[in-house]
Amino acid sequence: NSNQNNAANIFPFDDDFYTAPGPLPPITLGKIFWRPFLNNMFWNLNSFDSAASFAPECSNHKTSYPRGIFIGLLMTVLCYLLPFLVATGATTSSQSDWRDGHLGAIAMEIGGPLLGGWTIFASGISNLGQFLAEMSSDAYLLMGMAEEGYLPPLLARRSKFGTPAYGILVGTVVVISFGWADFGVLIELLNANYAISLLLEYGAFVWLRVHRKDMYRPYRVPIPDWAAVLLVLPPIVGILIIFLVSSWYVFGFVGGAMGLGVFVWRQKRRGDRSGRRSVRNNSGSLSDSGSGGLVDGDMAGVALLPEGGIL
Repeated sequence: NSNQNNAANIFPFDDDFYTAPGPLPPITLGKIFWRPFLNNMFWNLNSFDSAASFAPECSNHKTSYPRGIFIGLLMTVLCYLLPFLVATGATTSSQSDWRDGHLGAIAMEIGGPLLGGWTIFASGISNLGQFLAEMSSDAYLLMGMAEEGYLPPLLARRSKFGTPAYGILVGTVVVISFGWADFGVLIELLNANYAISLLLEYGAFVWLRVHRKDMYRPYRVPIPDWAAVLLVLPPIVGILIIFLVSSWYVFGFVGGAMGLGVFVWRQKRRGDRSGRRSVRNNSGSLSDSGSGGLVDGDMAGVALLPEGGIL
């Protein structure tokens, strides 16, 4: 209908993908096509948790990390809110005028070529910074998974500057390989995977608050346990809404990604069990030689067992 055509002008993405069937039919309410609208809103305000990848790199992560998160949140909200308040209040642009680069056109209309050029330049620097920040955080995530044994140990190596060079290389290859895809399709697919990771994080947050109260935490959210449950309920409801308005293609993509994750996890568990059997065999041969069990020198091997296991 005309509302969906208008939405296609605002969000220049693949129409067939955004009108594909899902748990709910494509919803147009209040002249808003909600599938691309909600996905764009979610995509523009996510990935704050990826900053946790840099927490160990902070000199004092107990204070500097939460302070940086709060400052980053405030700056993000202001950098979104203020320009759009000015843009919508100082111009007569209609909703259909908002295409890629329209904010630069508005800046030129308000302040002339200098302000317009500066807005485009600042947007380019912002996009570059977001790309570098995301690529760096993903590289540290890959390095952490490699250190835990979920990925090849090559990804755990650091360069002479202390950076996860191989993780950065893998991230660059992935970005280039997905460069052919439609931008709107990528947003919806990545949002779905990110939403699953958020559900896992919220579950871990509540479970650790309830069952691991004595666990060391560099920073503890200053709320009681019952409030921790209430804290995660609104974003969980929002994530469920995102999934309800998504297409079945998204569910297939998420299912494949989760299947890959289960496969990697099972391989890690299989490797852990193989390592334990190897240590058992070694300890048995030592006890046969008259040591009566593990000798003192083998206690270092016990300390290195996966998950801190003691035989």
